[in-house]
Amino acid sequence: SFVIWMPRDIVGGDFIFTAHVKGRFVIAVIDCTGHGVPGAFITIVACFALRKIIEDELEHDPAAILKRLNFLIKTTLRQDTTCLKSDALSDDGLDAAILSVDLPSDNNSLLPEKDRCFLLTDETTLIFAGAKLPLFYICDDELKVIKGDRRSIGYRKSDVTFKFTNHKISVRNGMSFYLSTDGFADQLGEKNDRRFGTRRFTELLKENAGHPFEKFSFPRSAWER
Repeated sequence: SFVIWMPRDIVGGDFIFTAHVKGRFVIAVIDCTGHGVPGAFITIVACFALRKIIEDELEHDPAAILKRLNFLIKTTLRQDTTCLKSDALSDDGLDAAILSVDLPSDNNSLLPEKDRCFLLTDETTLIFAGAKLPLFYICDDELKVIKGDRRSIGYRKSDVTFKFTNHKISVRNGMSFYLSTDGFADQLGEKNDRRFGTRRFTELLKENAGHPFEKFSFPRSAWER
């Protein structure tokens, strides 16, 4: 696995959350409202909520996590329907992509974490659910995209009862999966104000599909366009 982490400010609204629960590995990529301190404030609220849902309540179903996260964000910020809109602390929220994948029992050994390996089985499945954010994956040299539901987490007008959608994928050797906020596609070039864009982003994933993750290549020319 690899992570690209190039925040614009010292603190901000994008973060990654990982956990192991009930034999599954859960990873969440979160894009909170705003930049800098405002984004960091929502990040703190969302991070504590995810810890409660995943680590304390032991929930590992991505769609259920999103629904519960929506409830906790809205009630924490007083955005739920039981409160007057004037009482809401903010009209902020977040977009999210969450996936979970089987961890075979052989992985849950007493070996140090750095020495553990992921063992695929015929029954290995990946489950994805998104709130505005997609999952990109490559299978048999073909790039595929699973879009998240067109609903964000939080905000005053969002539906606290909305049920997010799970997407199940059978995992095979040679497949690769990518989660990203819109920060990569929205990055502006150094020589002009053109966005990098989703098309270039997907082309970059396809160009690197056959490379090991540690050799993922980002051509300098992409930012000098």
